[in-house]
Amino acid sequence: MNEYYDGKLLVAPPSMRDPRFANSVIYIWKHDVSGAAGVILNRPLEEPTWHHVCDEAGILCFDDVNPTMFYGGPAMEGIIGCLHTKDYCLKNSNGLYGNLNFTLDKKIIKDIAHGDGPKNYIITMGVSSWEEGQLEEELEALPPRKQSESWLILDYDPNIIWHSGQRGLWNACVNMAVSQHSREFTSKLLRD
Repeated sequence: MNEYYDGKLLVAPPSMRDPRFANSVIYIWKHDVSGAAGVILNRPLEEPTWHHVCDEAGILCFDDVNPTMFYGGPAMEGIIGCLHTKDYCLKNSNGLYGNLNFTLDKKIIKDIAHGDGPKNYIITMGVSSWEEGQLEEELEALPPRKQSESWLILDYDPNIIWHSGQRGLWNACVNMAVSQHSREFTSKLLRD
């Protein structure tokens, strides 16, 4: 039986060779037999700015609304998405683990610009995606990868998600993932 990682956080290992994902923390919002998708949480963008995106989309924006834009991943880089709390929902929002939705709809951008969006949100450009079986191969570190190049996995933690802009988030997540893995290994060892 396959194990799916939707609702989990993937943390790039220190030896990650792919520069697109080096030092990244990714929230996986979809994982099933067809593949996986998520967004990088800790890569703020300098350009484009929120106001530039609103101008390009023809959306009038309140001056005091100015969220940071994040690089969500190398797929669909021109697409704007929003990872957000379920206090806001559109018909086409993807319901996720916990209290989260992921929405690819201009309406959420317009509502945020007018101060009517969700309580908590992260605006991303692009997504991270894996084809069928690709993420599983990366997690198993099949050759030519080494075990040290496998993604680290963390359980869902809203504190990580809503503090994604903090410096040092990747380092903190690596430490948490290693600690979590050590506890699981020790627990299993003591049971056997």
